[in-house]
Order: sequence, then structure tokens, then C-alpha cells
Amino acid sequence: MRLRLKYATKQKGLLLPLHYNSALQALIYSTFSDEIASSIHEKGFTLGKRHFKLFTFSRILNRGNKVFGSKLRDLKKQLGIDKDFYFKSKRMTAEEEALYFEGGIEFYFSSPKDFLIEDIGNKAISIPQTTLLGQDIFVTSIEVMSNPGFSTKMNIKMLSPMTVYSTMKTEEGNAKTYYYSPYEKEFSILIQKNSQKKYQLINNTSTNGTLKITPLHFNEKRNRMVVYFKNTRVEGWTGVFTLEGDVGLIKATYDAGIGSKNSEGFGMWAPFKEKKF
Repeated sequence: MRLRLKYATKQKGLLLPLHYNSALQALIYSTFSDEIASSIHEKGFTLGKRHFKLFTFSRILNRGNKVFGSKLRDLKKQLGIDKDFYFKSKRMTAEEEALYFEGGIEFYFSSPKDFLIEDIGNKAISIPQTTLLGQDIFVTSIEVMSNPGFSTKMNIKMLSPMTVYSTMKTEEGNAKTYYYSPYEKEFSILIQKNSQKKYQLINNTSTNGTLKITPLHFNEKRNRMVVYFKNTRVEGWTGVFTLEGDVGLIKATYDAGIGSKNSEGFGMWAPFKEKKF
């Protein structure tokens, strides 16, 4: 099930980091009831040695304007922000930058677990006012989205980057993360294995169903995204892809996210339809 959450501000706008995934995740956890937030954060849903949160969220749907230098300093002063924010990774630029959203923000939240949807919706309605990086915001609307029709072959558009990776050991014994490209055969294999685990957690039964993903409207250079989640560098992919396989697995990736790091704001998709001219 999927919600569309809209927030407005009491100020003239909202400032967020360029890499705002961790800020949105914190907003989501603060919108859960205390009991649910603690349970999901500490253990989530367990399958063997793996732990899944079984929720995901999209990028912010509004367009933010990039601000820096004197413009950023002026906005912070206008909005009454008297503390520094971590607006960027120091590895990227020497100058502090941020995104300014003049009309508030909205984004999608999704989970296959109805009690998570109900919990976040109920608290957002009963306690609409909260803070995001020290800025006062409040819920203006919550929309329950209708499920699309699922079939064995669907074209999908990423609403947040999809990431697939393996952790390997270097010769020195250090851990190294390798992010796969959608053109590598391991990408689709790992997508299938991951979706089977999610299906099992959602439905309390295992499946041998198959799932294949192939790029449709995709450019490896243009659709590659590097996102910093706190201090962790994550490589992901936007674009349009084709999913083929078991309907149950496709639905699991729609509700819980496709690929890895879903609860950090990766892997949300929506059906894609070609425009007719």
C-alpha cells in the first residue's frame, strides 16, 4: 500500500541537504508511533540473518532550487535557522549547498505491511505538526494511492534510485562495496533473490518464482546517481526498466521497494506508460 504525504511550512520555505535521504527517513520514523518506530528500527522483519524494514519512500516530488553562498546565508537568516546543517559531503564541493523548497514538500511512502501504513497515517493525522532539521512543518494531506494492475510484464519508472551491491573482502582483509550496473548479469540475479526474500516475509511462504529486470529507457551515464546517506556513499540508478516474471514478486517490489537499501529511500517505482502523440 502506498501513501502520498504532503507537508507545508510555517516559514517561507524549507531548506534541506542536497543529499536528504537520511532527513526524510528521520521524518518517517518520527511519524511512526514510538512503539512501531523502535521495533522497526531495532529489528524490523527477520529472515535468517537478514533484517528487512519492509518500507520505502520516493524522492521529493517537488522541485527544489539549489542555493549556496550569500543566498543560502540569507535564507537561513530569514527562516530563523541559527545552526549549521550538513548540506553536503565534504568529498563533493568545498562550498556549502542546500535545496530550497518554497512551497513545502511531498513524497510517497510505501509498505506491504498494512499496520505500518495505518500507524504512520494515524499519527500524521492526530499530530500533524513536527520538525524537519529544526524547521517546523505540518501535514496538509495524506492520500491513499490505488494499487496498479500487476501483470507478468511491466514497464516501470524509478521514483527513487535502485541500488544493487555486494560486499567483498580486499586482499588486505578490508570490506569493499561493489555496486552493480543494470547491464551486468548479477544485477538481475540479485534483484530476483532479494525479491524472493521479501515475498517470503510478506506472505509467510517461500517461492521459486522468477523475476528479470532489463533496462528500457536508460543511459548508464545519465541515469547513474550517487547519493550520500549520512557518511555512506551509495550508487543507484534511475530510468525506465522492464520487469518480467512472477506477479507476486513484482507486487512485493512495488510495495517494499526493489533492490537494496529501500528504507534509506532507494528502489521505489511506479508503472510507466509510453506517451502517445
